[in-house]
Formats: sequence, C-alpha cells, structure tokens
Amino acid sequence: MKKRMAILLAIPAMLSGGPALAQDSEPAAAQPTVYSDVWESWSPTWSDADIQQAAEAFIGTWKTTAAVGESGGDADGSANMLMIVEPAPVSGVSDALYVEQYRSDMARPFRQAVMQFYRYKNGLRLRTYEILRDETGKGVLVAMGLVPEAFPELSRDELIATLDLDIQLSGDSFKGKTPYPYPTGTGGAVEMTSDIMVSGDTMKTADRGYAADGSVVWGAGSDATYNWSRTECPFTVVRHDGGLATIDLAHPEDDQPETGGRVYVHYTGWTADGHKFDSSRDKGQPWPLQWPVSQMRVIAGWQQGFDGVMKGTVRKLIIPSSMAYGAQGVARAGIGPSATLYFDTEVIAIQAPPPPPEEAPAPDAPEDGDQ
Repeated sequence: MKKRMAILLAIPAMLSGGPALAQDSEPAAAQPTVYSDVWESWSPTWSDADIQQAAEAFIGTWKTTAAVGESGGDADGSANMLMIVEPAPVSGVSDALYVEQYRSDMARPFRQAVMQFYRYKNGLRLRTYEILRDETGKGVLVAMGLVPEAFPELSRDELIATLDLDIQLSGDSFKGKTPYPYPTGTGGAVEMTSDIMVSGDTMKTADRGYAADGSVVWGAGSDATYNWSRTECPFTVVRHDGGLATIDLAHPEDDQPETGGRVYVHYTGWTADGHKFDSSRDKGQPWPLQWPVSQMRVIAGWQQGFDGVMKGTVRKLIIPSSMAYGAQGVARAGIGPSATLYFDTEVIAIQAPPPPPEEAPAPDAPEDGDQ
C-alpha cells in the first residue's frame, strides 16, 4: 500500500511540537472548544413569504409509500425511495434547496440536485438543476444538507437548469406542473413533462416521456405517480465539541472493534471546493487502523470521528482545520491553510486482537542426585 496517507495522517503529531516544558506552576486548565465556537450558524433567508411557504412545505425527508422497481436491489428488484430536501447556501442561487434521492437500502444517493423557488412574472416557479460534477466530485456534498453551516462550496456555475414547474400555492400545500414539455433522451423519449403536489405530510410526483409521434413511452402506467409520505430522516447527525461533525448513513448492529484489534476503513477525502486529495478506494485496499484509534498516527478528527463504529458503519466526517492540518495545511496534497476536510468512510472489516502468548511451562524440578 502507498505511504501517502500514512504521511498525511501523521503530520499533526509533528506540527504539535514536543512535550510541554516544565513550568514553575501548574498551567490553567484548557477550556474545551465547543462546536458552536468553531462554525458560524447558518439559516436560510427567503426572498418573500410565498417562497418561504412553499419551501417549508417541501423541506424534510420523504419516503415512497410503496417499493419502486430498480435494478440491482432486492430479490424483486425494488425498494422504497427516500428524498431528502434541505435548504443550503449555494453561491449565486437564492432560496436554494439541496435534494438527494436514495434507495432505502443504500447508504449513498443515486441522485443529487439543487432546486430553487423563484418569482416568474406574476407567479412562482420551481426550477431543478443538475450538478456538473462527476460522481466523485459530488461525493463531498453527500448528506451535507443536514449540516448546512459546513456545506461545501457550490456555485451557480456548476449547475445546469433542467426544467421548471409553475407553482400554485394553497395554504400549506402547493401544486406544480411543467409549463410545456422539455427535451429529453431517456428511454426512447424526446420530450418529458413533470408534476408535483405537496400537501401536509403527503407528496405526489409524476414524470412522463413522449416519443416523437406524441405517444407516451414511459410513465403512463400504474407507476406514473410516486406517492410519498413525510418521515424521520434515517441518518444520525452528531455535532461534537471541538467542531467535528459526523453523519452516520449506515450503522448496523454488527461486530464491534476490540482493544488491540484493527478496523479496516475505506475512505475518500475532499476539501470544501470538491478537490479529492486522497482515497483508499483508488489504491484498491482499505486503510488498517489499530484500535483504539491513536492520535499518534491520525489527525484528531479521525481519532474522535470513529468512536462507536461497527462493521458496516458508513460515516461522513466533517473535520475543522483545528482537528486536521491547521493553518499550515498540506500543500503537496492540495490542502490549503485552515482547510475543512470532508471524509466519506466505511468500516469494511473488524479484526480481533491477537490471542495472548502462551506461557512457557515451568521446568521440571530436578530429581535427587541431578545437579
């Protein structure tokens, strides 16, 4: 295995200097840094009351009321779908919502997008944007709508508008429909339309594709409409003292690491601008960590960030610079000064500690006359 990550993760021990010099008197106890001291709080600012009303009706976690057919899933190829809609700071896009869609049996999204409510003439529209990054580049954004104060950098220049829906508000509900068919190349269709209805804790969405002769080629049958209900987000967010935030996307009740054993972790690390600076997946083998994780070998954010993991845990780590590489950064890895780091991690395997060495048998007592 390449040594690059070992070098990177060892840097904080070198930067922190040697042991403290002897003092004439006991130093004052250090005050712990709490999470809120590290991050600026963030909450959305809506352009007007109607946009706020529509956005707040849409924000939350939604789950389909029935399984949806998808390849590569359960025995019957279907699973319920999750949609997570959260406000997020996107440069150049006011009233932005960050949207992810998951299979309920998967820990990573199959779709990531940005949506925006905006004024159009005398009405209201909802616009959808695709993110112009490859799947690795989108990885830094996964689940970050749940921690908006640390949302990675994303700008209007990295988005492409796909379609609009005209929105009609009614109390805490709204309906939306594309004003005309939009071009598409999916499933043999040349045009598509989309509809949405949100009312309290229920939502319906429908997409239909049309061939060049105007016939419906997908979305016309019983699966034309997806019915959703509002649900609890299945992911666990913890904001730790020191500024570390963790998001568990999967946390099975499985093997737990033991003192003296090892955990094997696949990881990918990014800076806030989406720069991938390292990945065990690119190397083809997970990173072995002695348990418990020691700061002598890893940055403080990793030492604290793996508390409570088990085999199969998928965890996002958001690590402030004070728990990573500080003001120095690591120039050769593209980690700038005071950089926040984002890690996608997955515990692949747990290795038990080695058995204690067997004690050597005591020598036989000498018989009389043996000297």
